[in-house]
Amino acid sequence: MPETEPPFLMTVEDVFGAHPAGTALCGEVRQGVVRIGDELEVVGLLPTRRFTVSALEEFRKPLAEARAGANIAVLVPGVNREQVSAGQVLATPGTIRPHTRLRVTLRAATEPGAALQLLFSPRSPAVDATVDLPPGAGAIAPDVAVDVTLGRPVVCEEGAEFSVVIDTGHPVRSTRHIGGGRITATLD
Repeated sequence: MPETEPPFLMTVEDVFGAHPAGTALCGEVRQGVVRIGDELEVVGLLPTRRFTVSALEEFRKPLAEARAGANIAVLVPGVNREQVSAGQVLATPGTIRPHTRLRVTLRAATEPGAALQLLFSPRSPAVDATVDLPPGAGAIAPDVAVDVTLGRPVVCEEGAEFSVVIDTGHPVRSTRHIGGGRITATLD
């Protein structure tokens, strides 16, 4: 890989079992290049896992490598479908780190210590979050920076936007949008 090539990064948008070969992780390559035999990490939401790419496909066509902009499936051997999730990130080992503490601006009516669910991408699961305010602070004003603690580690960056949702219990539309926000800083 040339020195000018950025490290590989792909958001996992879907996960399919490919028994007995392993699991196929599908998504769009955001940056870099991946080749068969490369070592990658799947990061965020669940424990980080490291593996070697055994196959690449783009619309059922085998590939030797994939570059930024390609929609691909990465075959992960020895990992079952329950060990990975949409919303995770595939990356060159050591280049991405998940976070559990963020400073954000919220555009949602909420109280101090309120339990929220944040949705970082449409196909990822909602992540439980708690708003952390100093004792005696009142209700949160819109677009004021507050600290939140996430229930699971999430790969995110400053400037990224997210949705604030609530669980409806409906089998088809399981969440309802009640607001949004933007990450202003990562705190861990």
